[in-house]
Amino acid sequence: MSAIIPILIVTLAVATVLNIAFKFINLPTVIGYIFTGVIIGSLFDIHVQSNETLEHIAEFGVVFLMFTIGLEFSVKHLLSMKKEVFLFGLLQVILTGAVLTLAAQFMFGIQFKSAIIVGAALALSSTAIVLKILNESRQIKTSFGRNSLGILIFQDIAVIPILLMITIFTSQDKSLSQLLTETALNVAIVLGILVLFGKYVLSRLFKIVSDANSKEIYMGMILFTVVGASYTAHYFGFSYSLGGFIAGMMIADTIYKYQVEADLIPFRDLLLGVFFISVGLQIDLNVVSENMVDVVILGLMVMAVKAVMIVLILSFATDMKTALKTGLTLAQVGEFSLVVFSLLLANQMLDPTSIQVVMVAIVLSMISTPVLINNLDRIIRIVFREGTQDTIIDHVNKLGEHVILCGYGSFGRVVSDRLDDAGIDHTIVTSNTDNFVKAKEADKTVVFGDPADQTLLRRLQIESSMSTILALDDFDAVKRVSAAITLIDKSLKIISRVPTEKEKAELSEFNHELLLDGNSQTASLIVEQITSSSLLAKETTALQYLGDFSVERPREAIDKVEREQARLLNVMSKSFNGLREDKGIMYIKAFHDSFKILSKIIGNAIVTIISSASLSPKEYERINILLANQDQLVALNNVLEDLGKELDSLSRHEMTANLSHMAVEGLDTILLSLMDIANDYSDEDMVMLESMTSEEGGLSRIRESYLGAETGLEAGVKPLLMSATNHMDRLRSLFRSVGENHRKLAQVGR
Repeated sequence: MSAIIPILIVTLAVATVLNIAFKFINLPTVIGYIFTGVIIGSLFDIHVQSNETLEHIAEFGVVFLMFTIGLEFSVKHLLSMKKEVFLFGLLQVILTGAVLTLAAQFMFGIQFKSAIIVGAALALSSTAIVLKILNESRQIKTSFGRNSLGILIFQDIAVIPILLMITIFTSQDKSLSQLLTETALNVAIVLGILVLFGKYVLSRLFKIVSDANSKEIYMGMILFTVVGASYTAHYFGFSYSLGGFIAGMMIADTIYKYQVEADLIPFRDLLLGVFFISVGLQIDLNVVSENMVDVVILGLMVMAVKAVMIVLILSFATDMKTALKTGLTLAQVGEFSLVVFSLLLANQMLDPTSIQVVMVAIVLSMISTPVLINNLDRIIRIVFREGTQDTIIDHVNKLGEHVILCGYGSFGRVVSDRLDDAGIDHTIVTSNTDNFVKAKEADKTVVFGDPADQTLLRRLQIESSMSTILALDDFDAVKRVSAAITLIDKSLKIISRVPTEKEKAELSEFNHELLLDGNSQTASLIVEQITSSSLLAKETTALQYLGDFSVERPREAIDKVEREQARLLNVMSKSFNGLREDKGIMYIKAFHDSFKILSKIIGNAIVTIISSASLSPKEYERINILLANQDQLVALNNVLEDLGKELDSLSRHEMTANLSHMAVEGLDTILLSLMDIANDYSDEDMVMLESMTSEEGGLSRIRESYLGAETGLEAGVKPLLMSATNHMDRLRSLFRSVGENHRKLAQVGR
């Protein structure tokens, strides 16, 4: 025991340091764990093959991985992506596997049975790495992201027959027909036992355990399910992993799916870490150094074959840019291939040196993946000599067009109904079985799980949600969920139901957007707040040049910046429409907040063009005019925001109400005229703008009307009126300046 403690300490230290370092250069933890195994194996002369206990522990990392894959095995989900999964995925695995099988047999002299396993294993890509990068970069809903996801899903399914082939090919004392018959019989028995148990017993057991309200018992039940199913599969001659996959499928159709996954992920990740460390322990640095050239050539060859095959398959159904992006994204070999090669080594189906070479080539391909995916656009531009812009699927959802509602008690049900009335998508999270059933009966989108579980909240994409509403009856639960959300991201918005001032004070350390009592009026206020956020999300998603901006084509980039600046005026006009229709300050504020976000992005683009692009004299003049115009637009929005609040207040006083409405109409008319100038400049429009903003123009007359109304006003209204007139005077100058900038742009030309 004392001998193993120093090894554990060094292993943990090395793994921590390496993974922190790799995080900074955007490499996955898988690579860190493999390198840890290599280092520990060299330092302490440890080899996993000689340690049966370590092998079993490592294998259960794969069991838990397959279990979580089984949790995602939804027939409904698969049918919605049937082309990507069952057509693209099937063709990719079969055709790529066939090409690599032939290469393994005829180029490297590997026996046919082993070559089939090698080809099939190398056809697999890294689900863990690819999906992590695509989710973090928000490319999972692009056309190439959807293709990649579909192919990866089929590859995960294909793991099962690959594992079965290893079992069949390693049996020495039975004919193929006997093996197939026995395997089919055992499959029927295993599926019969596990499926019947899952359908008729498992959900009832989880209901009893859930009602016990004990985290320890709940975790014990999950581990019993996974380990029990794995052992059942192993008992009938299959791998532990197959049992884990079936166990995941058993739970996938129950209400406990998300909570089970959230609770199990720490075990899975820990044991997967052990597995990948064990992979590193199998790598002999001496063998690698002697065969480094072979390693590099093999890695490049396999990646090239996979990329080319995927491009050829997809070229018949999609455009070449999307096909190439998908091919490059899935060119690497995946973590489950390492599992397969470990099994080949354990069953002596391939010599140790060859496996060493292949494993290191796989690791190198995995290391290259973040670099490839993060530079896809640059590679596409080089290949096609032009920019790309992927079609975003459900783009509004990606940027925050959903709400997470924690709790579905009496107050939660009222909030949910109000959200439905407002047309706001929301997902309910509840750990109460009865409330889950009620939500299902009401046809709500509901997930069973602990709202304070960070893993579950991340799965629900809380980082990209408009807001999270805590409609929980237990104040301690409100604090736990608030703390969990804050640990994920301190800037995330939270709206809570809090009965007393004392409890409000206790939540002061968290980023609560609203703290309100629990009643129907409160529910309406919450939905009004969410609606304002929804407007902000929609305006943000309308930005045209996101993902399609290149300093290598400065003229196009400058044209896009000019068009986006023109659209900022449209956002301002919408805020005045809100004033005219008496939508309220929160509604109007959403448009001004939207302006600030869009304006910041456009401003950064202008700075990038000036600092990084190679500009002609005319382009340099245009971008500098746009830079000055951007500053004036920001100032214009700030003044309009302040004036909007003042006009809203003045509209509520009898003596200034008509003046307020007149000012709104006049300002909106000027904005519309300015929008015409920005979109398609003409001297006639410019003359009209100059007339409306002159000393004798419409804006000045409105200002004088305000000053003329000063006599007889209440004391509190006079300062408000004077501030409003000062803002209007400032606007007159800014309107003319923005119009003059567009005159200059028209004179410079394109």
